Amino acid sequence: MLAYNTYKVHQSNQKVFQHFKVNNQLFVFYNCPQKEKVMQLYNAYNQFLFSIGGKRIFSMGNQRWELTKDTAFLLKRTAYHQEMHEEVEGWKVLAFYVKDAYFKKILEEFRPLLPWDNLPPHTDDMLLYIDLNDQIKNCFLSMLPYFDDNRRYPQDIIEMKFKELLYNIFIHPDNKHILAYVNAISEGYQTPIWEVMETNYMFNLKLDAFAQITNRSLSAFKRDFRKHYNTSPGKWLIKKRLERAKIYLGTTNHSIQSIAFDSGFNNASHFSRVFQNQFNISPSTYRNSLG
Repeated sequence: MLAYNTYKVHQSNQKVFQHFKVNNQLFVFYNCPQKEKVMQLYNAYNQFLFSIGGKRIFSMGNQRWELTKDTAFLLKRTAYHQEMHEEVEGWKVLAFYVKDAYFKKILEEFRPLLPWDNLPPHTDDMLLYIDLNDQIKNCFLSMLPYFDDNRRYPQDIIEMKFKELLYNIFIHPDNKHILAYVNAISEGYQTPIWEVMETNYMFNLKLDAFAQITNRSLSAFKRDFRKHYNTSPGKWLIKKRLERAKIYLGTTNHSIQSIAFDSGFNNASHFSRVFQNQFNISPSTYRNSLG
């Protein structure tokens, strides 16, 4: 199963995902309708999220985050697993998709007022927690009335509230890592090809999805990929996914289907066929041969 593009999903159903755009930024409020225990998702844009109630678990590789009530974070362009919690089914969340040009516009407007001293170095962490105080939390909650379908609000008023939220996040002394990342984006920072691929190869993404996560056109993505890896994305992905699958076959008791899912293949049949073609042995026979 291919990973879902959250931006497209959140625009797909107004009744499930209440949403609107302000200055071309997408704002969404929803009770998560997730049915499967684990889903593969990916972000085409940077996204601010505020968890109002319930719980979800996000994971990328060996990293896991529990997103509970009154937690907020900035999720970069990335793929990830979203897992339902065993004891808590629901998850109510407020999300804001922010494009790079808007980050640049906001920082230029606020630049003289922001704390630029002692910014931390940029990290490759895909999820950045936002430290909350009462002011930031109240800014998030003050956005909820704008999702009332029965009333219309001028976009300038809503944008002013969103700017207030961003400003309060940026000036909080424990959110300098957020300001550092947004500033890097505003100055044209482009995530390296290797960083995206090494973090996301195990997700079942099409090449255009990888291109979106790297913030490149498909042609630019393919060009930069070959320049770095000296091979095509398709060949590299098969090699990396099979390497991961072989490790899991030899070190875990996970089912073939689970290993296929965790390694980025469409399904167990597709995985078995590719594995057989590459190594002249089936995954199950290979596992049994290891004793």
